[in-house]
Amino acid sequence: MRHDPEDLPRAAALRAPAWLLAVALFGVGCASTEAPPQQPSPEPAAEPEPAPEPAPEPAVTEDDLQPERPVRYTVREGDTLWDIAAKFLRDPWVWPEIWTVNPQITNPHLIYPGDVITLIWVDDEPRLMVEPGVRRLEPEIRRLPLEEAIPSIPADAIRSFLNRPRVVTPEEMDAAPYILASRDDRVLMSEGDEVFARGLDEQDFGYYMVFRLGDPLIDPDTDETLGWEAIHTGDARVLEHGDPARILIASSEQEIREGDRLLPIDDFVPPARYIPQVPEQDVDGRIIGLFDAISQVATNQIVVINRGTDDGMEIGTVLGIDQGGGRVRDPYSDSPGEWVDLPSERIGNLMIFRAFDRVSYALIMSAIRPVRMHDGVGRP
Repeated sequence: MRHDPEDLPRAAALRAPAWLLAVALFGVGCASTEAPPQQPSPEPAAEPEPAPEPAPEPAVTEDDLQPERPVRYTVREGDTLWDIAAKFLRDPWVWPEIWTVNPQITNPHLIYPGDVITLIWVDDEPRLMVEPGVRRLEPEIRRLPLEEAIPSIPADAIRSFLNRPRVVTPEEMDAAPYILASRDDRVLMSEGDEVFARGLDEQDFGYYMVFRLGDPLIDPDTDETLGWEAIHTGDARVLEHGDPARILIASSEQEIREGDRLLPIDDFVPPARYIPQVPEQDVDGRIIGLFDAISQVATNQIVVINRGTDDGMEIGTVLGIDQGGGRVRDPYSDSPGEWVDLPSERIGNLMIFRAFDRVSYALIMSAIRPVRMHDGVGRP
């Protein structure tokens, strides 16, 4: 019997064992099963855009300007930067903020008589500029030395104090050389007198400053002694060593007495310009000393405060002066005889020109009433 060739595979399949057919059908089924569609990967979340940084607050706004201010001002001899700034600004100590961007001059703190200062606006902020090429009091522009530039603060008010203030301890004064006697048996000595001293180093033929121990500088809040003020009485030069040594009184601020002490020349170098700065931290201090006064001082006089470099004070630091309103008896109170403390008032500003560890010397820059011992000082 003949078979069609196309029927052979079918016949073979029919003769195949059942288990072989099951395997074949399973394989076909697996091969024909479609894989599940892959889910698309989620889009990465977009990162939020950073918030724009807030625009910096302007250093000076129109509210900081004097209501009655000039538009232009011609600098005169005797002016100071503080005086000029006070004509334009309510707070004169912010002048570096508005003059440091001045493109007309290399150093904005070097202003000369005849310069014309102009108030302009840049990006809605006030600026004080020196008009280029303008010098009213000179027939033509000429190069002026640094010494002819107007000072930041009244130089005459502090010149004699720059090397005079000295804060010492009694132990330091006791260990210092001292004046024993004068050649002419004078009790009081002055410039030009030859005197004898003990305790000098034989290797030193230099100059000394003559001091007398002054009053203690006491913190009124803690009663702690912060140091002792050394009163400068003069200067002396060594003429001949020995025991005693012979020295010459080269200058005298007041009468020099037996027992006055000789201290080395102060190596403090004052800055060429006093640039005001406001302390970053809060300040709660007091005035603990008055120079050349008993009970009160005024503008351009010197005070001592109970805060120093240990408290963040630096040369140029500006502080406000606060004066208490005093105490009054309230006769109308429910408590008969009750005392009431009146609120304090800001009466002026001062600038530190010499700072020690725990005390500082400052110049009264402005005051609307007399400044007294124990008036408070704080951030302006």
